Amino acid sequence: MHLRRAGLLAAASLAVLPAAPAAADTYTVFGCRGPENALNGADGWALAQIGDANVANTCAAGGALSETLAPGARGGSVARLRFDAPAGTRIVRVSARRRTGGVQRSEQTLDSTYELSTDTAILEKCALAADSPCTSDLVDPVDKQGLDASWARFSVVCTKGGDETCTRTLRADIEQVAVGLKDAAAPTVSGVSVIDSGDTSGVLRLRFDAADAGGGVYRALVKVDGVLKATAPLGGGACTDAAPADADPYQFTVPVPCPPLVTGVPIELDSRSLAAGPHTVQVDVEDAAGNATSAYVTQFPRPNVDGGGGNGDPVAPGSTPVAAQTIEEILSARLSMRFDRSKSTRLTNRYGRRVVIRGTLRSTRTGKGIQGARVDVYHLVGKKRRSLTKTGLKTRAGGALTLILPLNLDTRQIRFAYRALRPGPVTSERTLSLTVRDARGELVQRVK
Repeated sequence: MHLRRAGLLAAASLAVLPAAPAAADTYTVFGCRGPENALNGADGWALAQIGDANVANTCAAGGALSETLAPGARGGSVARLRFDAPAGTRIVRVSARRRTGGVQRSEQTLDSTYELSTDTAILEKCALAADSPCTSDLVDPVDKQGLDASWARFSVVCTKGGDETCTRTLRADIEQVAVGLKDAAAPTVSGVSVIDSGDTSGVLRLRFDAADAGGGVYRALVKVDGVLKATAPLGGGACTDAAPADADPYQFTVPVPCPPLVTGVPIELDSRSLAAGPHTVQVDVEDAAGNATSAYVTQFPRPNVDGGGGNGDPVAPGSTPVAAQTIEEILSARLSMRFDRSKSTRLTNRYGRRVVIRGTLRSTRTGKGIQGARVDVYHLVGKKRRSLTKTGLKTRAGGALTLILPLNLDTRQIRFAYRALRPGPVTSERTLSLTVRDARGELVQRVK
């Protein structure tokens, strides 16, 4: 944790939290001063006073949360500072830098008491009496862990009854306090929509909604092959790590730092930012306590196989079922294309006559056919004008390809491009030349 000196009070506050790893389902709310000593208003701490007691919050001005009993306070006078766990959370830790004034043993009858307590336990107590365990004012930090409470409270109380009065001053100043909150419920994700698979744009785009009961929806995590690639904050203002320089990202300055609901969250991942793939990409949604829910998992770029051409072809001898095709086979696949009639890459055809092109996509490593791969088809006409005319051509069993051309085509080149990964560069390409002539033997070429 990186900390800075900022005067005597701030310097004393640096020791609030002893080093201790945060649980995966907890977050910490810092009051009065943050983990790096920045001032805050101690949100979540309620002030109450009864009788001749005083309570004040001067944290935002550089002061403290303070509670005081003055001499002569009537019996039953109380000053309290209380923090209630937000809905969906429980208090598991209270750490504070607090100073008392007036704490000492007394030979007189029990007079007044300072106490730090929860609804389930008294964490520390100093009674101004002869048998008090406190011999002098408390100045060292207090850190109570392993709690399970719904509220935490600092109080000073005049324990006299009836019309009796307390004779001495008793006060407590809380200069910095950190409350650890357990939030066991993970966020929920809905409405996941893939806006762009990135197949042609190269950018994967999705959108989703998320909700969380407890600390709120904090951020989205984009992981590539299990390694964090990027984070996207899902809330502003208080929904920000109060100490970004240290290793704990779940530290805040308000009890419910993040929004309970976010909608239409956009996430983008550019394939150009990744090393050569394929990669497993996972998008998780995290709440303020670090609980995560997976929103989307895919391969990106994806191996260019998707289950075949959808025509129910059986797996032919020499081909590989899609599930069994290895990434090495997919990456090493190469195209072989020819005109069916000429058995070569060139064909002279009479206008209006059907033209069939056949080919295969096979691994150069194993010789096995690659089934279910998409192959893009480009037509180059005139001065190499290029247009993509078919993106849904897929290999069948044995890696076979068949393309039947329209009857009205003129002279052109037809280019077949295979990308082992989509999105990704062309890894195999074949170009066929088609010459078309009319009944008189004249060249048919509409664009020159």
